[in-house]
Amino acid sequence: MIIIDVPLHITSIWLPMYGNDPMSTGSLGCGVVIRPGVRLTVKPAASPIKYGIDHVDLALRELGVNAEINYSSPVQLGVGYGMSAALALGTALGAAVVARKPLIKAAQVAHVIEVKLGTGLGDVITEYYGGGIELRLRAGAPGIGVVDKIPYPRDLTIVTTDLGKYSTSEMLRELRDRLAILGDKYMSELINEPTYEKFMELSTAFSKEVGFLTRGLEDKVKPCMRYADAYYVKKRVLVFLTRRDETETLINCLRTVGYEPRIFEPSNEGIRVVIDEGNMP
Repeated sequence: MIIIDVPLHITSIWLPMYGNDPMSTGSLGCGVVIRPGVRLTVKPAASPIKYGIDHVDLALRELGVNAEINYSSPVQLGVGYGMSAALALGTALGAAVVARKPLIKAAQVAHVIEVKLGTGLGDVITEYYGGGIELRLRAGAPGIGVVDKIPYPRDLTIVTTDLGKYSTSEMLRELRDRLAILGDKYMSELINEPTYEKFMELSTAFSKEVGFLTRGLEDKVKPCMRYADAYYVKKRVLVFLTRRDETETLINCLRTVGYEPRIFEPSNEGIRVVIDEGNMP
């Protein structure tokens, strides 16, 4: 049995970059890589199994592996946590171990699946490498794109709350022109000053200009902002950057305004792949 632990990723600023093929297509941007993430177990199977999840079925098919896949996750698909990328990546990595193929090739398969399905552009590479607060400097699949890190406070905690669902393909279609302008503007500023303070400032401003962080939402969470460094919205997930000693107070405040929060830690580490030899053929 292969055990794969994949962190989640919530981008805050992004600029879609469409290349000549899925491998060079991706995004420039930044965001937080967080844990707990998606935990998968992969066991070789004698015959094909269909899971009804495109990212899982396609990863197994592309790597030519029959496998029994089980997974657990603290979040749902379609909210903004990079969940589809984590499923594609975890399945592909497990299949690569079974097939004795390089992990980097499996990660590239997962990236191509995400691009072709229109469910993500930069999640696979960030989840593969990790980075805490990551900065995507060159678009593309793992091995092609480049991810850097932005230093952040040691006691940083990520608190989120789900606002609903919004598919990535729909988002990219509706916001394509706006993202091209705003993504370039904000990324230029952040690359010029890649600090935690600038990341906070620009992430919040980007969310407002794109239209995710509305005036109504700001007014609703305003009483809780004294307990956070900053906040932003990606698709339908509201993200707070706070400190460990403020986390409980922030959570209680969010509950008083009608939200049920989740708690995460930034993850500098990317994927973890462990083989349980007692369950391998």
